[in-house]
Amino acid sequence: MQARLAMPASKLKAHYDVVVVGSGYGAGVAAARLARCGRKVAVLERGREFLPGDFPENVPQASRETQVSGARGHMGSRTALYDVRVGDDIHVMMACGLGGTSLINANVCLAPDPRVFDDAAWPSAVRRDRLLAEGYVRARHMLRPEASSRTQSYEKVRALRLAASAFERSVEPIPLHVAHTSGPNAAGVHQEACKECGDCCGGCNVGAKTTVASTYIADAAAFGAEVFTGVRVLSLSKDERNGWRVWAMPTDEDTPRGHKYFVTADIVVLGAGTLGSTEILLRSKAEGLALSHWLGSRFTSNGDAIALAYNNDVEVNGIGVGDPAKAAVPPVGQAVNALIDLRDTKDVRDGLAMCECALPSAFASALPALLAPGAAVFGEPEKRTLGDELEAIERATDSLLKGAYQGAVHNTQTFLAVGHDAGNGVMRLESDRIAIEWTNGPGQRVFQRIEEMVRTAAHATGGSYMRNPATEKIFGGNLMTVHPLGGCTMGETSRTGVVNHKGQVFDTSAGSLPDAVHEGLYVCDGAVVPCPLGIHPLLTITALAERTMIHLAHDYGWHISDAPTPARTTEQIPAAAPSEERPRERRLPWFARWLRRSPAPVEGE
Repeated sequence: MQARLAMPASKLKAHYDVVVVGSGYGAGVAAARLARCGRKVAVLERGREFLPGDFPENVPQASRETQVSGARGHMGSRTALYDVRVGDDIHVMMACGLGGTSLINANVCLAPDPRVFDDAAWPSAVRRDRLLAEGYVRARHMLRPEASSRTQSYEKVRALRLAASAFERSVEPIPLHVAHTSGPNAAGVHQEACKECGDCCGGCNVGAKTTVASTYIADAAAFGAEVFTGVRVLSLSKDERNGWRVWAMPTDEDTPRGHKYFVTADIVVLGAGTLGSTEILLRSKAEGLALSHWLGSRFTSNGDAIALAYNNDVEVNGIGVGDPAKAAVPPVGQAVNALIDLRDTKDVRDGLAMCECALPSAFASALPALLAPGAAVFGEPEKRTLGDELEAIERATDSLLKGAYQGAVHNTQTFLAVGHDAGNGVMRLESDRIAIEWTNGPGQRVFQRIEEMVRTAAHATGGSYMRNPATEKIFGGNLMTVHPLGGCTMGETSRTGVVNHKGQVFDTSAGSLPDAVHEGLYVCDGAVVPCPLGIHPLLTITALAERTMIHLAHDYGWHISDAPTPARTTEQIPAAAPSEERPRERRLPWFARWLRRSPAPVEGE
């Protein structure tokens, strides 16, 4: 049983050596490495802590764990797990919880084509030194990615092999950060062996998913970091005596700026994700912090596209079953298992990659009623004989009558494709919320090429090609991404980026040199990536963060300990601030009063 790591905000101290904002891949690396340097570290996460068994198992639970926000307002709990940002040009799906998107992603640990780093958008130092390679080594050591030995046996992979034959390609097993055998992970946290239930993208109730929370954050906590959930960071400002003020409020507070307070830190590392870190810095800039004019620029969806091959002539078994299993079907596998790799193009920007994906069982009961009419309205079936068409209708009827684990839905393949878009979207603050402007995004050639690729794959297995319904013109015709990047991109100087190759934020105060930085302020997540990667980004984000921490430790003369992670129990969760910290609270009397009357959170919330 994994121990809970998080504490209520009432136990926040007034000052820390380091405050890490967020708890995804980049933030997790920062928290673990700086705690191993002996620093007093606080991790501030806006969402809740989820342990195996806490994730939704059915549609009502999934609905309660969904929040949607956009120009028209916000719907759902602000600490709900599935966080959907609706925009005029693109929608973004991400996670809200301790561990960030690692809680609900597909676990794909693949590196980009090396030619990606030849792009002039990357600072020369990233290409010149060997520390990014070391970052990949450290990331793989902690996440321990490994392909399932049973990859080729899964029905969805066999169907993908048929699709790959249309491109005269084979499929390649994907290394995943999933435990295939029970035992301790790199942070000493016990994980159960994967039960091949296919529910990775809904949240793993088995405990086999090697999340950031169970690795980097657990490691940070074992070395003394204090982890807080339900804390929404708003902005940053300089503090004359204590480095930085981190302005925050309770995540679930309805009043936009109600109960606002701050803690101070010598060093702040922003790892709140592409949208989160960019929003915090945009708000900080509006409040007077001198930042590069590139802030918010170079947004990219990483060429993401999600599409379906509905009602194939072959079995797919691409719907998760959960644990215990909701249906007597063969093992589904992990969410994603294999890749059709089309990245060996003359121009790296023409490369594409596509994998299959199992949909979570929490949504299974809704899928027949969603997909059947969706396919009828939006689907593009392969030309069939009358007999084939009658069989397809029979399968669709089976799913409607008997559920997702039979008939058409059981034979539906979900494709996740990635490529290289232009990376020219812009993020701005509108009514104090992040908004993405990307008017030419949906029309870019890469998405037309991905559509052609997925249509070819769908027809190879006798399925009806079906776009992600959310991207249809009737619903606005917008793109949807699960891999947003950019906004705080790397550059040689403030004239070309927001941070330097070390993740240090450029200072554009009057009289500052172009390479001047704000001492003690870093960005360490997907926001720093200056161009599309053309492959799933988690491994590269983690490697870049490891590289940033190597530089940070060197610059401050600190040593990142390589000692084994000490054993940690629930009794070792850090206690409230010691008495010597209390005088600092006089500077925040209303904050202190609010904290004293705030109840401790109920376990699981």
